[in-house]
Amino acid sequence: MISWADVNEKDWFFNEVMEASNYLMADGEPFIQGIAYGSFESNAPYLHEEYKGSTGQKVFTLASKLTPGADNPLFVYIDGTQTLFKEIRPNQTDPNKTDVELYYAPSANSVVAFSSFGKPALDRFGKPIPPNSSSFAYPNKRLDNGDTYFYNPFSRQFNEYLYAYGRSLKRMDVPEEEWKSTPAQELAKKYIGLKQDVYMVSPAPGATIYLPYNLNGVQVRFIYNSYENGALFMRGGYFSVKSPGVWRNDRFFPNAYINRAEAFLLIDRLRRSFYQRFTDSQPPTQRLDESHTAYEGQRVFRLNGTYPAGKKLLAVKVDGKVVNSSDYQEFDDHTVLFNMPLEAGKNVHFLYVKETSTRFEDVGREKYMYNSNTGEKIALNGGMTGSKPSWWAPSVLSMEDERFGNGDYLVEGIAINNFADGAAVVNHMYEVSSSNAEEKEKWFMPYSLLTRAQAVSFLNRFRKWSLERFK
Repeated sequence: MISWADVNEKDWFFNEVMEASNYLMADGEPFIQGIAYGSFESNAPYLHEEYKGSTGQKVFTLASKLTPGADNPLFVYIDGTQTLFKEIRPNQTDPNKTDVELYYAPSANSVVAFSSFGKPALDRFGKPIPPNSSSFAYPNKRLDNGDTYFYNPFSRQFNEYLYAYGRSLKRMDVPEEEWKSTPAQELAKKYIGLKQDVYMVSPAPGATIYLPYNLNGVQVRFIYNSYENGALFMRGGYFSVKSPGVWRNDRFFPNAYINRAEAFLLIDRLRRSFYQRFTDSQPPTQRLDESHTAYEGQRVFRLNGTYPAGKKLLAVKVDGKVVNSSDYQEFDDHTVLFNMPLEAGKNVHFLYVKETSTRFEDVGREKYMYNSNTGEKIALNGGMTGSKPSWWAPSVLSMEDERFGNGDYLVEGIAINNFADGAAVVNHMYEVSSSNAEEKEKWFMPYSLLTRAQAVSFLNRFRKWSLERFK
Protein backbone atom coordinates (compact mmCIF):
# COMPACT_ATOMS: atom_id res chain seq x y z
CA MET A 1 0.00 0.00 0.00
CA ILE A 2 1.34 3.43 -0.99
CA SER A 3 1.62 6.12 1.67
CA TRP A 4 2.57 9.78 1.26
CA ALA A 5 4.59 11.96 3.63
CA ASP A 6 2.33 14.95 2.89
CA VAL A 7 -1.11 13.24 2.94
CA ASN A 8 -2.77 12.29 6.23
CA GLU A 9 -6.17 11.22 7.53
CA LYS A 10 -7.25 14.78 8.38
CA ASP A 11 -6.96 16.03 4.79
CA TRP A 12 -10.26 16.50 2.94
CA PHE A 13 -8.82 14.68 -0.09
CA PHE A 14 -7.33 11.75 1.86
CA ASN A 15 -9.76 8.99 0.79
CA GLU A 16 -9.77 9.93 -2.90
CA VAL A 17 -5.99 10.30 -3.14
CA MET A 18 -5.29 7.03 -1.32
CA GLU A 19 -7.84 5.07 -3.37
CA ALA A 20 -6.40 6.41 -6.63
CA SER A 21 -2.82 5.83 -5.48
CA ASN A 22 -3.52 2.18 -4.68
CA TYR A 23 -5.41 1.49 -7.92
CA LEU A 24 -3.06 -0.68 -9.99
CA MET A 25 -2.88 -0.59 -13.76
CA ALA A 26 -2.62 -3.71 -15.93
CA ASP A 27 1.19 -3.49 -15.85
CA GLY A 28 1.20 -3.51 -12.04
CA GLU A 29 2.16 0.15 -11.72
CA PRO A 30 -0.01 2.43 -9.53
CA PHE A 31 -2.39 4.82 -11.28
CA ILE A 32 -1.13 7.79 -9.25
CA GLN A 33 2.58 8.31 -8.66
CA GLY A 34 4.51 10.92 -6.75
CA ILE A 35 6.76 13.64 -8.15
CA ALA A 36 10.47 13.02 -7.74
CA TYR A 37 12.31 15.75 -5.83
CA GLY A 38 15.72 16.32 -4.32
CA SER A 39 16.19 19.97 -3.28
CA PHE A 40 15.01 21.54 -0.01
CA GLU A 41 14.53 24.95 1.56
CA SER A 42 17.39 26.35 3.58
CA ASN A 43 17.28 25.35 7.26
CA ALA A 44 14.76 22.61 6.39
CA PRO A 45 16.65 19.75 4.69
CA TYR A 46 15.60 16.13 4.70
CA LEU A 47 17.55 14.59 7.55
CA HIS A 48 18.23 11.13 8.89
CA GLU A 49 21.34 10.73 11.01
CA GLU A 50 22.23 7.94 13.40
CA TYR A 51 24.80 7.99 16.21
CA LYS A 52 26.01 5.58 18.87
CA GLY A 53 25.63 7.08 22.31
CA SER A 54 28.54 7.44 24.72
CA THR A 55 28.30 7.26 28.50
CA GLY A 56 26.76 10.49 29.79
CA GLN A 57 26.32 12.03 26.33
CA LYS A 58 23.24 14.25 26.12
CA VAL A 59 24.27 16.58 23.26
CA PHE A 60 24.52 15.34 19.66
CA THR A 61 25.75 17.43 16.73
CA LEU A 62 23.87 17.08 13.43
CA ALA A 63 25.73 17.61 10.16
CA SER A 64 23.05 19.98 8.81
CA LYS A 65 21.66 23.37 9.76
CA LEU A 66 18.10 22.71 10.93
CA THR A 67 15.26 24.89 12.23
CA PRO A 68 12.32 22.57 13.02
CA GLY A 69 8.74 23.81 13.20
CA ALA A 70 5.16 22.61 13.41
CA ASP A 71 5.13 21.72 9.70
CA ASN A 72 8.59 20.16 9.79
CA PRO A 73 9.21 18.59 13.22
CA LEU A 74 12.37 16.81 14.32
CA PHE A 75 11.89 13.22 15.49
CA VAL A 76 14.34 11.55 17.87
CA TYR A 77 14.56 7.79 18.45
CA ILE A 78 16.67 5.81 20.91
CA ASP A 79 17.00 2.18 19.85
CA GLY A 80 13.84 2.59 17.77
CA THR A 81 11.72 4.20 20.52
CA GLN A 82 10.65 7.79 19.99
CA THR A 83 11.68 10.27 22.68
CA LEU A 84 11.64 14.02 23.30
CA PHE A 85 14.56 16.43 23.09
CA LYS A 86 15.21 19.29 25.48
CA GLU A 87 16.70 21.94 23.19
CA ILE A 88 17.90 22.50 19.64
CA ARG A 89 20.45 25.23 18.90
CA PRO A 90 23.14 26.22 16.36
CA ASN A 91 26.53 24.66 16.91
CA GLN A 92 28.91 27.18 18.47
CA THR A 93 31.91 26.31 16.30
CA ASP A 94 30.19 25.55 12.99
CA PRO A 95 27.04 27.56 12.07
CA ASN A 96 26.17 24.98 9.38
CA LYS A 97 25.65 22.30 12.04
CA THR A 98 23.00 21.89 14.76
CA ASP A 99 23.24 20.70 18.36
CA VAL A 100 20.39 18.70 19.88
CA GLU A 101 20.28 18.23 23.66
CA LEU A 102 18.28 15.36 25.18
CA TYR A 103 16.73 15.36 28.65
CA TYR A 104 18.65 12.26 29.64
CA ALA A 105 21.78 10.60 28.31
CA PRO A 106 21.02 7.26 26.63
CA SER A 107 22.96 4.20 27.67
CA ALA A 108 26.31 3.56 26.03
CA ASN A 109 26.20 2.15 22.45
CA SER A 110 22.49 2.96 22.08
CA VAL A 111 21.55 3.94 18.52
CA VAL A 112 20.24 7.52 18.58
CA ALA A 113 18.46 8.49 15.34
CA PHE A 114 17.36 11.98 14.25
CA SER A 115 14.82 12.36 11.43
CA SER A 116 13.14 15.29 9.72
CA PHE A 117 11.11 15.16 6.50
CA GLY A 118 12.27 18.63 5.43
CA LYS A 119 10.54 21.16 3.16
CA PRO A 120 11.02 20.60 -0.58
CA ALA A 121 11.92 23.74 -2.55
CA LEU A 122 8.92 24.60 -4.77
CA ASP A 123 8.34 26.79 -7.81
CA ARG A 124 5.42 29.17 -8.28
CA PHE A 125 3.25 26.25 -9.44
CA GLY A 126 3.81 24.30 -6.22
CA LYS A 127 6.05 21.72 -7.88
CA PRO A 128 9.54 20.74 -6.70
CA ILE A 129 12.42 22.72 -8.17
CA PRO A 130 14.83 20.39 -10.01
CA PRO A 131 18.14 20.21 -8.11
CA ASN A 132 21.66 19.99 -9.46
CA SER A 133 21.72 16.23 -9.87
CA SER A 134 25.43 15.89 -10.69
CA SER A 135 26.13 14.71 -7.13
CA PHE A 136 23.11 12.40 -6.96
CA ALA A 137 23.84 8.71 -6.50
CA TYR A 138 22.20 5.66 -5.00
CA PRO A 139 23.62 4.87 -1.53
CA ASN A 140 26.23 2.17 -2.00
CA LYS A 141 28.96 0.36 -0.09
CA ARG A 142 31.70 -2.02 -1.15
CA LEU A 143 31.29 -5.15 0.93
CA ASP A 144 34.02 -5.97 3.43
CA ASN A 145 34.36 -9.40 1.79
CA GLY A 146 33.50 -8.14 -1.67
CA ASP A 147 36.37 -9.91 -3.42
CA THR A 148 35.09 -13.31 -2.28
CA TYR A 149 31.35 -12.50 -2.40
CA PHE A 150 29.25 -15.47 -3.55
CA TYR A 151 25.60 -15.65 -4.59
CA ASN A 152 23.60 -18.45 -6.16
CA PRO A 153 20.03 -17.47 -7.02
CA PHE A 154 19.06 -21.10 -7.68
CA SER A 155 19.96 -22.47 -4.25
CA ARG A 156 18.09 -21.87 -1.00
CA GLN A 157 21.27 -22.80 0.89
CA PHE A 158 23.12 -19.68 -0.24
CA ASN A 159 20.43 -17.06 0.17
CA GLU A 160 21.30 -13.60 1.47
CA TYR A 161 19.21 -11.20 3.56
CA LEU A 162 18.95 -7.43 3.85
CA TYR A 163 16.90 -5.98 6.71
CA ALA A 164 15.89 -2.34 7.20
CA TYR A 165 13.18 -0.78 9.34
CA GLY A 166 12.37 -4.26 10.63
CA ARG A 167 11.55 -5.76 7.23
CA SER A 168 13.33 -7.77 4.56
CA LEU A 169 14.09 -6.24 1.17
CA LYS A 170 13.97 -8.01 -2.20
CA ARG A 171 17.13 -8.51 -4.22
CA MET A 172 17.06 -7.36 -7.87
CA ASP A 173 19.05 -9.81 -10.03
CA VAL A 174 20.96 -7.97 -12.76
CA PRO A 175 22.43 -10.04 -15.64
CA GLU A 176 26.23 -10.23 -15.37
CA GLU A 177 26.70 -8.97 -18.93
CA GLU A 178 24.94 -5.72 -17.97
CA TRP A 179 27.38 -5.17 -15.11
CA LYS A 180 30.21 -5.36 -17.66
CA SER A 181 28.69 -2.92 -20.16
CA THR A 182 26.72 -0.38 -18.11
CA PRO A 183 27.77 1.99 -15.28
CA ALA A 184 26.54 0.80 -11.90
CA GLN A 185 24.54 3.94 -11.14
CA GLU A 186 22.71 3.61 -14.46
CA LEU A 187 21.83 0.03 -13.55
CA ALA A 188 20.60 1.20 -10.15
CA LYS A 189 18.38 3.75 -11.89
CA LYS A 190 17.00 1.01 -14.14
CA TYR A 191 16.45 -1.75 -11.56
CA ILE A 192 15.89 0.17 -8.31
CA GLY A 193 14.48 3.41 -9.68
CA LEU A 194 12.18 4.97 -7.09
CA LYS A 195 11.27 1.69 -5.41
CA GLN A 196 11.79 1.56 -1.66
CA ASP A 197 11.88 -2.18 -0.97
CA VAL A 198 14.61 -3.55 -3.26
CA TYR A 199 18.41 -3.62 -3.50
CA MET A 200 21.09 -5.00 -5.82
CA VAL A 201 24.68 -6.24 -5.50
CA SER A 202 27.41 -6.18 -8.14
CA PRO A 203 29.35 -9.42 -8.72
CA ALA A 204 32.76 -10.21 -7.20
CA PRO A 205 35.50 -9.16 -7.14
CA GLY A 206 34.75 -5.83 -5.52
CA ALA A 207 31.10 -6.65 -4.84
CA THR A 208 29.14 -3.50 -3.95
CA ILE A 209 25.63 -3.21 -2.54
CA TYR A 210 23.27 -0.50 -3.88
CA LEU A 211 20.33 0.67 -1.77
CA PRO A 212 17.12 2.62 -2.53
CA TYR A 213 16.91 6.33 -1.74
CA ASN A 214 14.86 5.86 1.44
CA LEU A 215 17.76 4.01 3.08
CA ASN A 216 20.17 6.91 2.64
CA GLY A 217 21.97 7.14 5.99
CA VAL A 218 19.77 4.44 7.56
CA GLN A 219 21.33 1.54 9.47
CA VAL A 220 20.68 -1.78 7.72
CA ARG A 221 21.72 -5.38 8.35
CA PHE A 222 23.09 -7.38 5.43
CA ILE A 223 23.93 -11.10 5.65
CA TYR A 224 25.68 -12.65 2.64
CA ASN A 225 27.97 -15.53 1.60
CA SER A 226 31.71 -15.41 1.05
CA TYR A 227 33.63 -18.18 -0.74
CA GLU A 228 37.05 -18.43 0.88
CA ASN A 229 39.68 -21.15 0.41
CA GLY A 230 37.15 -23.64 -0.91
CA ALA A 231 34.59 -23.06 1.85
CA LEU A 232 31.52 -20.85 2.28
CA PHE A 233 31.19 -18.45 5.19
CA MET A 234 28.31 -16.23 6.35
CA ARG A 235 29.48 -12.61 6.44
CA GLY A 236 27.99 -9.18 6.97
CA GLY A 237 26.48 -7.19 9.79
CA TYR A 238 25.15 -3.70 10.48
CA PHE A 239 26.19 -0.63 8.49
CA SER A 240 24.82 2.63 7.08
CA VAL A 241 25.89 4.52 3.95
CA LYS A 242 25.13 8.05 2.86
CA SER A 243 25.02 9.55 -0.59
CA PRO A 244 25.53 13.32 -1.05
CA GLY A 245 22.18 13.51 -2.83
CA VAL A 246 19.26 11.27 -3.81
CA TRP A 247 15.99 11.59 -5.67
CA ARG A 248 12.98 11.00 -3.41
CA ASN A 249 9.44 10.02 -4.39
CA ASP A 250 7.43 9.88 -1.17
CA ARG A 251 5.33 13.04 -1.57
CA PHE A 252 2.09 13.62 -3.45
CA PHE A 253 2.34 17.46 -3.49
CA PRO A 254 -1.43 17.98 -3.09
CA ASN A 255 -1.26 21.77 -3.53
CA ALA A 256 0.71 21.70 -6.77
CA TYR A 257 -1.00 22.87 -9.93
CA ILE A 258 -1.49 20.21 -12.58
CA ASN A 259 -1.05 21.03 -16.26
CA ARG A 260 -2.92 19.62 -19.22
CA ALA A 261 -0.11 17.26 -20.21
CA GLU A 262 -0.01 15.64 -16.76
CA ALA A 263 -3.81 15.43 -16.51
CA PHE A 264 -4.26 13.83 -19.93
CA LEU A 265 -1.42 11.40 -19.27
CA LEU A 266 -3.29 10.18 -16.18
CA ILE A 267 -6.56 9.94 -18.08
CA ASP A 268 -4.87 8.00 -20.86
CA ARG A 269 -3.51 5.50 -18.33
CA LEU A 270 -7.04 5.07 -16.96
CA ARG A 271 -8.49 4.78 -20.49
CA ARG A 272 -6.04 1.99 -21.34
CA SER A 273 -6.86 0.23 -18.09
CA PHE A 274 -10.59 0.31 -18.90
CA TYR A 275 -10.03 -1.15 -22.37
CA GLN A 276 -7.99 -3.99 -20.88
CA ARG A 277 -10.46 -4.67 -18.08
CA PHE A 278 -13.77 -4.32 -19.91
CA THR A 279 -13.07 -5.34 -23.53
CA ASP A 280 -11.35 -8.12 -25.45
CA SER A 281 -9.37 -5.66 -27.57
CA GLN A 282 -6.23 -3.63 -27.03
CA PRO A 283 -6.69 0.09 -26.33
CA PRO A 284 -6.25 2.31 -29.41
CA THR A 285 -2.88 4.05 -29.39
CA GLN A 286 -0.87 6.20 -31.77
CA ARG A 287 0.28 2.94 -33.39
CA LEU A 288 -2.36 0.92 -35.23
CA ASP A 289 -0.83 -2.52 -35.71
CA GLU A 290 -3.48 -5.21 -36.15
CA SER A 291 -3.65 -8.63 -37.79
CA HIS A 292 -6.96 -10.27 -38.75
CA THR A 293 -7.71 -13.75 -40.11
CA ALA A 294 -10.27 -13.50 -42.90
CA TYR A 295 -13.30 -15.75 -43.11
CA GLU A 296 -14.59 -17.01 -46.46
CA GLY A 297 -15.83 -14.11 -48.58
CA GLN A 298 -14.94 -11.38 -46.07
CA ARG A 299 -14.62 -7.87 -47.48
CA VAL A 300 -15.17 -5.59 -44.47
CA PHE A 301 -12.61 -5.26 -41.66
CA ARG A 302 -13.40 -3.15 -38.63
CA LEU A 303 -10.27 -2.04 -36.81
CA ASN A 304 -9.92 -1.37 -33.13
CA GLY A 305 -7.60 1.59 -33.76
CA THR A 306 -8.17 4.57 -36.01
CA TYR A 307 -6.34 6.12 -38.97
CA PRO A 308 -6.91 9.19 -41.20
CA ALA A 309 -9.30 7.82 -43.82
CA GLY A 310 -8.65 8.96 -47.37
CA LYS A 311 -5.07 10.05 -46.74
CA LYS A 312 -3.52 6.79 -48.04
CA LEU A 313 -1.37 6.46 -44.93
CA LEU A 314 -2.63 3.01 -43.93
CA ALA A 315 -0.39 0.12 -44.97
CA VAL A 316 -2.29 -3.10 -45.79
CA LYS A 317 -0.79 -6.55 -46.37
CA VAL A 318 -2.40 -9.90 -47.17
CA ASP A 319 -0.26 -12.91 -46.31
CA GLY A 320 2.75 -10.60 -46.12
CA LYS A 321 2.25 -8.97 -49.54
CA VAL A 322 1.47 -5.25 -49.85
CA VAL A 323 -2.02 -4.59 -51.20
CA ASN A 324 -2.44 -1.83 -53.77
CA SER A 325 -4.55 1.02 -52.39
CA SER A 326 -6.84 0.73 -55.41
CA ASP A 327 -7.89 -2.75 -54.25
CA TYR A 328 -9.65 -1.49 -51.12
CA GLN A 329 -11.49 1.55 -49.79
CA GLU A 330 -10.81 3.45 -46.59
CA PHE A 331 -14.50 3.53 -45.68
CA ASP A 332 -14.06 5.55 -42.48
CA ASP A 333 -11.36 6.04 -39.81
CA HIS A 334 -11.72 2.48 -38.50
CA THR A 335 -13.19 0.45 -41.39
CA VAL A 336 -11.55 -0.98 -44.53
CA LEU A 337 -13.63 -2.35 -47.45
CA PHE A 338 -11.93 -4.69 -49.94
CA ASN A 339 -13.18 -4.61 -53.54
CA MET A 340 -13.04 -8.39 -53.87
CA PRO A 341 -13.90 -11.00 -51.19
CA LEU A 342 -10.99 -12.80 -49.52
CA GLU A 343 -10.43 -16.49 -49.08
CA ALA A 344 -10.76 -18.06 -45.65
CA GLY A 345 -7.60 -18.12 -43.56
CA LYS A 346 -5.90 -15.16 -45.25
CA ASN A 347 -3.84 -13.07 -42.81
CA VAL A 348 -4.63 -9.38 -43.23
CA HIS A 349 -2.30 -6.91 -41.53
CA PHE A 350 -2.98 -3.19 -41.02
CA LEU A 351 -0.31 -0.69 -39.93
CA TYR A 352 -0.42 3.05 -39.31
CA VAL A 353 1.92 4.98 -37.04
CA LYS A 354 0.79 8.48 -36.12
CA GLU A 355 3.68 10.83 -35.37
CA THR A 356 1.90 14.16 -35.81
CA SER A 357 -1.56 15.22 -34.75
CA THR A 358 -4.31 15.81 -37.28
CA ARG A 359 -6.06 18.19 -34.87
CA PHE A 360 -3.46 20.04 -32.76
CA GLU A 361 -0.57 22.05 -34.18
CA ASP A 362 1.74 21.49 -31.19
CA VAL A 363 1.41 17.69 -30.89
CA GLY A 364 4.11 15.80 -32.76
CA ARG A 365 5.76 19.07 -33.77
CA GLU A 366 8.24 21.39 -32.08
CA LYS A 367 6.31 24.46 -30.98
CA TYR A 368 6.88 27.20 -28.41
CA MET A 369 4.97 29.56 -26.16
CA TYR A 370 6.08 33.09 -25.30
CA ASN A 371 5.77 34.41 -21.73
CA SER A 372 4.71 38.03 -22.23
CA ASN A 373 5.60 38.88 -18.60
CA THR A 374 9.20 37.66 -18.69
CA GLY A 375 10.02 37.56 -22.42
CA GLU A 376 10.91 33.88 -22.08
CA LYS A 377 10.40 31.51 -25.00
CA ILE A 378 9.40 28.07 -23.69
CA ALA A 379 9.61 24.84 -25.68
CA LEU A 380 6.45 22.71 -25.52
CA ASN A 381 8.44 19.54 -26.27
CA GLY A 382 5.80 17.97 -28.47
CA GLY A 383 8.16 16.45 -31.05
CA MET A 384 8.20 12.66 -31.45
CA THR A 385 11.64 12.40 -33.04
CA GLY A 386 15.11 13.35 -31.85
CA SER A 387 17.17 12.31 -28.83
CA LYS A 388 14.36 13.04 -26.36
CA PRO A 389 10.91 12.17 -27.76
CA SER A 390 7.96 13.88 -26.10
CA TRP A 391 6.78 12.30 -22.84
CA TRP A 392 3.20 13.61 -23.21
CA ALA A 393 2.46 13.66 -26.97
CA PRO A 394 1.93 9.85 -27.32
CA SER A 395 -1.01 10.00 -24.88
CA VAL A 396 -2.67 12.86 -26.77
CA LEU A 397 -2.07 11.16 -30.12
CA SER A 398 -3.64 7.98 -28.72
CA MET A 399 -6.74 9.76 -27.38
CA GLU A 400 -7.41 12.52 -29.87
CA ASP A 401 -9.67 10.38 -32.09
CA GLU A 402 -11.85 9.06 -29.24
CA ARG A 403 -15.39 10.38 -29.71
CA PHE A 404 -18.79 10.44 -28.08
CA GLY A 405 -21.78 8.88 -29.76
CA ASN A 406 -22.76 12.27 -31.22
CA GLY A 407 -19.37 12.69 -32.86
CA ASP A 408 -17.88 15.15 -30.36
CA TYR A 409 -14.24 14.58 -29.50
CA LEU A 410 -13.22 13.53 -26.00
CA VAL A 411 -10.12 15.77 -26.12
CA GLU A 412 -10.64 19.42 -26.98
CA GLY A 413 -7.95 21.92 -27.93
CA ILE A 414 -7.35 25.59 -27.19
CA ALA A 415 -7.83 28.27 -29.86
CA ILE A 416 -4.69 30.40 -30.35
CA ASN A 417 -4.83 33.71 -32.23
CA ASN A 418 -1.98 35.66 -30.60
CA PHE A 419 1.53 34.77 -31.72
CA ALA A 420 5.02 36.18 -31.21
CA ASP A 421 7.39 34.91 -33.90
CA GLY A 422 5.29 31.74 -34.23
CA ALA A 423 5.06 31.12 -30.47
CA ALA A 424 1.70 31.18 -28.64
CA VAL A 425 1.58 34.20 -26.31
CA VAL A 426 0.81 33.42 -22.64
CA ASN A 427 1.04 35.25 -19.32
CA HIS A 428 3.09 34.39 -16.23
CA MET A 429 0.68 31.58 -15.27
CA TYR A 430 0.70 30.20 -18.84
CA GLU A 431 -2.81 31.41 -19.59
CA VAL A 432 -3.39 32.04 -23.30
CA SER A 433 -3.49 35.72 -24.35
CA SER A 434 -5.91 36.68 -27.10
CA SER A 435 -5.66 39.31 -29.84
CA ASN A 436 -7.99 40.82 -32.43
CA ALA A 437 -6.76 38.47 -35.13
CA GLU A 438 -9.54 36.36 -36.61
CA GLU A 439 -7.34 33.51 -37.85
CA LYS A 440 -6.99 30.83 -35.20
CA GLU A 441 -5.05 27.62 -34.73
CA LYS A 442 -5.98 24.73 -32.44
CA TRP A 443 -3.19 23.82 -30.02
CA PHE A 444 -3.16 21.35 -27.17
CA MET A 445 -1.03 23.63 -24.93
CA PRO A 446 0.43 20.96 -22.61
CA TYR A 447 1.73 23.33 -19.93
CA SER A 448 -1.48 25.32 -19.46
CA LEU A 449 -2.74 24.91 -15.91
CA LEU A 450 -6.11 23.39 -15.11
CA THR A 451 -8.49 25.14 -12.77
CA ARG A 452 -10.71 23.05 -10.53
CA ALA A 453 -13.64 23.77 -12.88
CA GLN A 454 -11.67 22.62 -15.93
CA ALA A 455 -10.42 19.49 -14.18
CA VAL A 456 -13.89 18.52 -12.96
CA SER A 457 -15.38 19.31 -16.39
CA PHE A 458 -12.97 16.99 -18.18
CA LEU A 459 -13.30 14.24 -15.58
CA ASN A 460 -17.06 14.35 -16.06
CA ARG A 461 -16.65 14.22 -19.85
CA PHE A 462 -14.42 11.18 -19.43
CA ARG A 463 -17.00 9.60 -17.11
CA LYS A 464 -19.76 10.03 -19.72
CA TRP A 465 -17.50 8.78 -22.52
CA SER A 466 -16.58 5.70 -20.45
CA LEU A 467 -20.24 4.89 -19.84
CA GLU A 468 -20.93 5.10 -23.58
CA ARG A 469 -17.86 3.15 -24.60
CA PHE A 470 -17.84 0.34 -22.01
CA LYS A 471 -21.50 -0.15 -21.07
